[in-house]
Amino acid sequence: MVSTPRVVRVALLGEADEPLRRFLEDVLRDGSVRCELVPELTSAADVAAVMVIWGEEKRMIAAARARAVGVPLLAILPFGDDRLVERVLRLGADAWYGLDSPLSHLRTRLVALAYRDASANAAAA
Repeated sequence: MVSTPRVVRVALLGEADEPLRRFLEDVLRDGSVRCELVPELTSAADVAAVMVIWGEEKRMIAAARARAVGVPLLAILPFGDDRLVERVLRLGADAWYGLDSPLSHLRTRLVALAYRDASANAAAA
């Protein structure tokens, strides 16, 4: 049986600015599962996250997906619009989080993505 990772390492991709990085650090620090941002997408990352700008989702998801080969991708959206959610998922994001959603949903999705990746790796071993 695979347990939830004790530390979820999140690589922030795209054009994230410093306020978004600080927001994510604060949200991740307040969770029951320890999460940390890693500076680069490396084999040490459990999940990659990209902030998506409306109208730029195709370019941003494609670029993030190209860098996050083999790593689950979370699209962070300005809001949870159904059309935008459907589009980013169709373009290659594994999950999404809208900034208008409760903060606990962000931690839940990150842990679920990391757990799914760990489960897949354990099954392949």
